[in-house]
Amino acid sequence: MTSKDTATMKRGDTRTRLILAAEKLFGERGIHGVTLKEINIAAGQRNESALHYHFGSKPALVDAIMQYRVKAIDARRMEALDALQGEGREGELRPLLFASFMPMAELLGSEDGVRFIRFLAQVLNDPDFDLPSIALRSGFDGIRKSTALIIAALGDLPPEIAIQRQRFLVEMAVSSLAIWTRHHDAVAEVAARQLFIANLFDSIAGFLTAPVSPETLESLKQVAKKKEKK
Repeated sequence: MTSKDTATMKRGDTRTRLILAAEKLFGERGIHGVTLKEINIAAGQRNESALHYHFGSKPALVDAIMQYRVKAIDARRMEALDALQGEGREGELRPLLFASFMPMAELLGSEDGVRFIRFLAQVLNDPDFDLPSIALRSGFDGIRKSTALIIAALGDLPPEIAIQRQRFLVEMAVSSLAIWTRHHDAVAEVAARQLFIANLFDSIAGFLTAPVSPETLESLKQVAKKKEKK
């Protein structure tokens, strides 16, 4: 944990202690691999009803973890997007991706950031949660703005394809960041981390702008026909 998180755990802020304990355990073992009792114990809570009192349920706890971490990330994202717009470069895809996702990639530089990335990957892979939809419904201005700008930058693609690739973007970014932390000391390996992040952005820009194949366009027509029949 960072010194801030460690201090929080020592101070006795029950709600935050529960959030940090749950984030760590969920990131290690998955949402359904951890009991509420285990989270209470990890947070140093003798009262077994503490977690239920503060959150009520696991989904509410997952949402609380997201809110706890994403606020600062989104503020940096919004600042970067505003700066990009100020330069008139919001239509350039790679700088736009950098502004949108670098605040998340920078999490690899700290232990608490790595824990959050691993937690996000568990949420992404859990069938009870839809991380891209959760992000869009979060109400954070930076997420909404980056989503709109990326869709606009992909204006040559059919809307359905652009939206689907936007989901791929979230899934690829979170999964890639999390997998990388399992095989590297993300905090210490600075040069390797920088190379990985730069190559990840190149790869994302490549698949977002990949030509739409005739097979994909045909599949899109078939999906549209089925919708018309309903």
